Amino acid sequence: MTSDDRLNILLVDDQPAKLLSYEVILAELGENLIKAGSARDALEVLLKAEVAVILIDVCMPELDGFELAAMIREHPRFQKTAIIFVSAVMMSEPDRLRGYEAGAVDYMPVPIVPDVLRAKVKVFAELFRKTRALEQLNAELEQRVAERTASLESSALRLQEIEKRRSLALVAARMGSFDVDLTSGDCLWDEGQHRIWGVSRDELSICRKTMRELVAPEDRPVFDQGWNEAVTQGTAYDIEFRIQRCDGEIRWCVMSAAASLNERGEAVRLTGVTQDITERKEAEQSLQRINEDLERRVEERTQERAQALSQLFEAQKMDTIGQLTGGVAHDFNNLLMAVLGSLELLKKRVSAEASTMRLIDNAIHGAERGAALTQRLLAFARRQELKPESVSMSHLVDGMQGLLERALGPGVQFQVDLPPQLPAVRVDPNQLELALLNLAVNARDAMPGGGSLTLSAKLEHIDRRADLAPGDYLRITVADSGVGMDEQTLAKATEPFFTTKGVGKGTGLGLSMVHGLAAQSGGLLTISSRPGSGSTVELWLPRADSAPRPQEPEREDAMSDGSDSITVLVVDDDALVCMGTSAMLEDLGHATIEARSGKEALELLRNHPEIGLVITDHAMPGMTGAELAARIQQCAPNLPLILATGYAELPDGGHTPAKVPRLSKPFRQSELAAAIARSRGA
Repeated sequence: MTSDDRLNILLVDDQPAKLLSYEVILAELGENLIKAGSARDALEVLLKAEVAVILIDVCMPELDGFELAAMIREHPRFQKTAIIFVSAVMMSEPDRLRGYEAGAVDYMPVPIVPDVLRAKVKVFAELFRKTRALEQLNAELEQRVAERTASLESSALRLQEIEKRRSLALVAARMGSFDVDLTSGDCLWDEGQHRIWGVSRDELSICRKTMRELVAPEDRPVFDQGWNEAVTQGTAYDIEFRIQRCDGEIRWCVMSAAASLNERGEAVRLTGVTQDITERKEAEQSLQRINEDLERRVEERTQERAQALSQLFEAQKMDTIGQLTGGVAHDFNNLLMAVLGSLELLKKRVSAEASTMRLIDNAIHGAERGAALTQRLLAFARRQELKPESVSMSHLVDGMQGLLERALGPGVQFQVDLPPQLPAVRVDPNQLELALLNLAVNARDAMPGGGSLTLSAKLEHIDRRADLAPGDYLRITVADSGVGMDEQTLAKATEPFFTTKGVGKGTGLGLSMVHGLAAQSGGLLTISSRPGSGSTVELWLPRADSAPRPQEPEREDAMSDGSDSITVLVVDDDALVCMGTSAMLEDLGHATIEARSGKEALELLRNHPEIGLVITDHAMPGMTGAELAARIQQCAPNLPLILATGYAELPDGGHTPAKVPRLSKPFRQSELAAAIARSRGA
């Protein structure tokens, strides 16, 4: 492309960086790019140069894009110039309509997609170039026709009538002309007409019938209507149709014709022209295909972006809820720690009256239910402390089948379909039991009139799946014949605290806990359901690399009788928890020293060499329990440590204390005694 052939493309934006980015994007088009930093600069450019395409920023000082476009359209030279709006602000539908009313032909949102911008500018630039070429061709044709007409007008009088008819045909279309004597039926074609229709003078006798036979069959009604109206009513017509030439080629044509009337007003001649518009049609169709492809690509890109934003928003929302839920569970565990420890000590010290003991037992039971609730919260937040191991699904279900049947009740038919030689799964067995129990209770509540529940499992291999890593998984399926869920309910089923049960009948954390367990275990939870067709829950868990270990019989750790008492340093920033833990330790016969921070604990250790054990909370300001344990192991490696926490997220790497037993809050006095015994090698 020479410098003379390049078109001017005007870029209007008050931000130089954006102008530079447009220049880089459009550079490969090879056109002349003119930059303007304001509406005033743009108007000065337009008054000096011919511009093919204008790219305008909507938001600019002094004059915004809409006002500038309106001023441009008021100038006769730029009434048909392509204007494309660019905006970094989400525009509403009224804003878009305002832009189109101001003269815009298109709209581009920011961030700009370079390929789309180049394609749009290229289309409008090529359209401008073709339009200009067509105008030049028309001007040349008009000049040639004018010259020819002047020459014909100077001819003899005997040719004057023929020149008049030819002039009418040339004015109508200036391509191939024809003349039909309606009285005799004679038909005259010029060379252009023969060339367009693809027949020579000696090849075919031209008349209305032969013309009609060359018209494509589906377009003949249009051809007949135009001809008949001209002959019967004396009216001119302009029709568009296709012809099928003798060589088989299809050409698009426009025929314009007018009838000549005698003194009685009857049509005696039909004179007209035929213009071959095949190239124009192909260009229009090509442009239409380009526009449709652009619209499709823009729509696909818009949908992809909307889907990505939706997924990002959902992930951020669930992560935020998880962080909030985990924090609430941590604080709630501290409160339950103080309540449960105090109740246990109180139970030992009050009278043994049945009514008093019943009240204390009820309070302890309520605190334990609160602890179970916090475990569900932590499971949803993926912050519970999991102890994954190789678990035999068959043995686990056999061990809890009676519990599941009692939870379902007599109205639900319970079936277990587990194939023999089912491989082990890697999961926390206690949490898996709780998850299956939750799913069974949810299924029971969805079948108020009774029904059936089937628990099955199958080994699946995943090669490629967006929501699961490649590998072997055990797909555990729980299917019920209950009332099912609609799409709106199904979309919220795993959200925390969402429940369709009545007030006081559900916490809305059952499915959230199962969802959290699956995600934290490296698996997936899926739910499918339709109203009236029941629900199917699939729990995907990774296959274990090793066989399940044989279970060892559980033993009760003996409570200390005070014969082996030690001095215990209790570190916790919560005064209630610290005081409650110390009270339980003293009841076990141990002496206690309390610290409210890691820094204070280190000072007490230096001043009290008699300290024989440290029990520390993890989540503390300034220095966490894990960091404190690491510091203690450096200066006193043989000093026993216990890390007590209501939160599962302990740091990895260098700050993680080695071989430090953990005690989950809230803990009972018996659990505290057992932890002390284990930490001291008992």
